[in-house]
Amino acid sequence: MFVSLTDPLFQEAIPVLGQIESHGYEAYFVGGCVRDTLLNKKINDIDIASSARPEEVEGMFPITFDVGKEHGTIVVVVDKAPYEITTFRTEGDYTDFRRPDEVNFVRNLREDTLRRDFTINAMAFDRQGKLYDYHGGVKDLNDHLIRCVGNAQERFLEDALRMMRAIRFASQLGFEIEEKSFKAIQTLKANLQYISIERIRIEFSKFLLGNSFADKAQLLVNTGLADYLPGFTQALAETVMTELSKDFKNIPNNLRDERLVWARMLKHMGIIQPETIRSFLKEWTHSNAFIKDVIQMIQLFDYFKEEQVTSWEVYNYDYLNVQLVEDFLFETQFLDHKFVADIYNALPIKSKKDIAVNGKDVMTILNLKKGGPEIGALLDKIERLIIEMELENTYSMIEAYIKNSGSID
Repeated sequence: MFVSLTDPLFQEAIPVLGQIESHGYEAYFVGGCVRDTLLNKKINDIDIASSARPEEVEGMFPITFDVGKEHGTIVVVVDKAPYEITTFRTEGDYTDFRRPDEVNFVRNLREDTLRRDFTINAMAFDRQGKLYDYHGGVKDLNDHLIRCVGNAQERFLEDALRMMRAIRFASQLGFEIEEKSFKAIQTLKANLQYISIERIRIEFSKFLLGNSFADKAQLLVNTGLADYLPGFTQALAETVMTELSKDFKNIPNNLRDERLVWARMLKHMGIIQPETIRSFLKEWTHSNAFIKDVIQMIQLFDYFKEEQVTSWEVYNYDYLNVQLVEDFLFETQFLDHKFVADIYNALPIKSKKDIAVNGKDVMTILNLKKGGPEIGALLDKIERLIIEMELENTYSMIEAYIKNSGSID
């Protein structure tokens, strides 16, 4: 079977495969780019596997980076684009359920595919577009099945994160998990505790954001994996996943936003206080910026519910967060119309730097030679008065207000 590799990412990378082949080695496109091409989906990146060993790859390209040479991975840069090239390999035991104790480089593509997780991820294209499918990946794509390569228990014992990847792909693709693979997850679910929470978080977020999440949400419960996620139990997960699936049943793709889905999930979990939210998301290794956005969104859910979204909220919160929450509530029919854009466009200022006076101006008006926290507090008060249309944003009007107030409160 041949496939036309018309995607620009393939076209740009074909010379990389050609360069490797010109030195007498094999090279193939592997993994997600092959799967998604066969599903007629847009590909996002390119992975390359080769019979060339890491030091041999380094000798073929002038710019290379060692990102995991001991495991066979070298990044090469061609025309300013980076490509990750991994040597065909077999793997030893996984005593920590996360990474192989040893890897052995091999020269055979079929041997290399034996170590991959699922049949739909174990296919390859050569640079002419010829498909190599040793494990029935095309059939499983057509049958909409997530099936482990070879023995399912062995694959999950090698890397317990693959259990989360199974439900993630089911959510993203709308596929079923093949029976033996599903039962293997139920048997080995406790091994998830050996995986770093950061790796779990990445797969969990992709699961939550899948186009078929609403139909696959209960996989988290039915597999038993929920008991091994921070903050979850099977009972809680069943309730939360049910509510979350309702939230995202028929939602546009632009609203499948990671911050939004985590905010809705925490809302359903009853985690709504800023410190509790921060503690929970820190345990999940989210960034401070992510946590700040989630806290804002959870607060905004309540503001909209209580009809308290005023010019101050629109101004004071990140406008993109306000828009996202409004769009979500409109799509889920909580709101019957949108109004945030009108409020935003009518704001007299969009940020503090737009105020007609600054700290130095305030000191001049008050004949102060030394500043202090009181200056900032006064500017905060002026800012709110301007936003609430109680003070005109001109130097003269603000100067008059400061002088008439008589002191710094």
